[in-house]
Amino acid sequence: MLFTIFVPSIALGTVRVSNRLMLYSSLPVTQINLMVSMFNEKSPDITVDVFLAESTDVFARAQAAAGVSGGLVLGGSLESFRSAQDLFTAYTTVNAKYFHEQFSTAESAPFTPIQLHVSALLVNQDLARKLGVEIMSWESLKNEKLSGLVVYMDPAVSSPVSEQIAFVHSFARAIDVASPSAPSFVLNAVTAGRYAVGIINEEEAIERKLFGATNVNVVYAAEGAAMGVSYAGIIKGTQHEENAKLFLDFITGRKYQQAAADILHQRSVRRDVDFGLKGIASTKRLKALDFKSMALLTGLQSGAR
Repeated sequence: MLFTIFVPSIALGTVRVSNRLMLYSSLPVTQINLMVSMFNEKSPDITVDVFLAESTDVFARAQAAAGVSGGLVLGGSLESFRSAQDLFTAYTTVNAKYFHEQFSTAESAPFTPIQLHVSALLVNQDLARKLGVEIMSWESLKNEKLSGLVVYMDPAVSSPVSEQIAFVHSFARAIDVASPSAPSFVLNAVTAGRYAVGIINEEEAIERKLFGATNVNVVYAAEGAAMGVSYAGIIKGTQHEENAKLFLDFITGRKYQQAAADILHQRSVRRDVDFGLKGIASTKRLKALDFKSMALLTGLQSGAR
């Protein structure tokens, strides 16, 4: 569904027409609302307009805006930004020095990392003990005792990263899970003991734990977590480029990134921001699956994606 939302910067008074910023985004509405509201607390004189759509539509609209009005593209995989890199202007945020090294980009790259996406395992500990299985890895989900007891959500709901999405779908098929379920179904079914394990995005798993589900644990697979990064980029020729830089610096700053972790349970790209929750791995200790491991786990040929 394609639609546009408008977020006014101030409730009363006259806004200067020249002091605006256009955002093109595939991020969830809750995330955009938090970004814009916090940004306007700091910069109340900047009016922020938001075009919200699927990633492919966002990049198409951004392409049409290049050289006309421009703006800032929020959300999208590294693959998407690289394929359209001529659309964006090079900019290195002042916060780049705080990024986790493995998730940062080259200096003066035309895109900036803004969020990490992690696929975790939500495990019903009571059912796992009853079945006599220890669930600590992707490989352990292939145990015959878990046949028919693993459920998963569509990773595309929470991540734009094609490799991460492809792995989760391929792995689910490898253990005979035919199709994904809604996030709410995965959470409720695993908590209720209808399934032993749910493959789900980390934010949902953390929220379930915080809401008091004592019989489930968040597990990060020993081989590595399926994860990726979403990015942002400033369109070349943007009329209000300084506003775009200001917004990008703000959402990669510690204040917003910590709020996103605390309120939305999103994993930060910054080294100085983490969850601080029991049972939730710190980013510096979180191992990411590489392409070779993904291929081996799904039974594909080495190097396949």
